[in-house]
Amino acid sequence: MFKKLSKISITLLDQSLKIRHFFKLYLFKSPMNENHSLMYKFHFLKAKVLFKFRKYNIKSLYINEAKSFNKLGYITFSNKEITKNSSLILEKLKQKPNIWDDNNSFQGSPTEEFRSNFFNIFASGVDEFIKDTFKSDYFIYYHVLFKSNRFLKDKKPENSQLWHADGGPGICMNLMVCHTPINKNNGAMKIIPWNKSRDLLTKLYFKYKQVIRMKKNNNQFINLNRNSLREIKCKILENLIERNSLNYFQPNYSSPGTIFAFKNNCVHAGGYTDLGMERIVSVFHIYPSTRQTSLEEKFSSSHLKYRGFPEIGNLF
Repeated sequence: MFKKLSKISITLLDQSLKIRHFFKLYLFKSPMNENHSLMYKFHFLKAKVLFKFRKYNIKSLYINEAKSFNKLGYITFSNKEITKNSSLILEKLKQKPNIWDDNNSFQGSPTEEFRSNFFNIFASGVDEFIKDTFKSDYFIYYHVLFKSNRFLKDKKPENSQLWHADGGPGICMNLMVCHTPINKNNGAMKIIPWNKSRDLLTKLYFKYKQVIRMKKNNNQFINLNRNSLREIKCKILENLIERNSLNYFQPNYSSPGTIFAFKNNCVHAGGYTDLGMERIVSVFHIYPSTRQTSLEEKFSSSHLKYRGFPEIGNLF
C-alpha cells in the first residue's frame, strides 16, 4: 500500500513539475531557472523600449523574414552580396588548410581573420533583419566557424549532430552563415518549429526524469557522465520525433551564403554528412542590447567564445 501511494505521489510531483516546465518554455522560451529567465526577459524589454524612443529608422526590408522568424523560430535568406562575401571567405579558407583544430573548429578569431567580409555580410541585410526581429539593437556575444565532414562509413552522429536544444536564454538568436552550399547530403541543419519544439521539450523533461529515476533505482546512474546524460536526452527526443512523425525543416541551397537564423531552444540537429561531403558554417550568438552601436563598433571585438551564454550582469 505504501509503495503504491509513493508511486502516485511521485507521478503527481512529476506532472506538476512538467506543467511548470511548460510554462517556463511558454513564457521565456527557455528551460532555465525562472529567476534568471525573468532577468533576461527584463533586459530584452528594456532594450526594446530604449530602441523605440531613439531616432533610428528601420528600413524594414526584412520585416517578412523577421515575422516568420518570430512565428516559426527560424528563417533562411540570402542575396548576391551575402553570397559574394561568403564565397570569398570560403576561398580564403581553402588556401589555409592548417587553420582547423582537432575538432574541426577554426583556430583563433574568424571575425578578426575575415572582418571586412563579415562586416559586408551584416551590412547587406543581416543587421536590418536582426533589428527588425528584436525590435532593438543587438550585440554579438560570440562567433565560431567550423566544418563538418565524414570519412568513415561506420561513424555515427554525435554531439550537435543529434537532436537537441541549446538550453540557454530564450532571448538568444543563433545565426549561421553557411559558407558552403547546404543540403541533406552535407548535413544541413534540421530544425523543428518552436511550437512543436516547446511540446517536445516538455515531454522530454518528463520522460528524462523517469529514465534517470529508473537508472538510480537499478544502481546504473553512478556510471553515467555528462556525455552519457546528454545522449539519453538526445535519444528521447529522437524517439519522440519519429514516433509522432514530426516534420522538420532542412534547407537546400546550391549557392554559398545562406543565412540560417533560429531560436536557440528550437530542437535541431546538423552536421552529419554523407561520406566525403563537407559543410563549413559560421555561427553567431546574438543578444538584444540596450546600447545603440554602429556596425563598426559591433565588429570591433574578436567575438571569441569564453562561455555558453553571458551572465546577467554582463549583458549590454
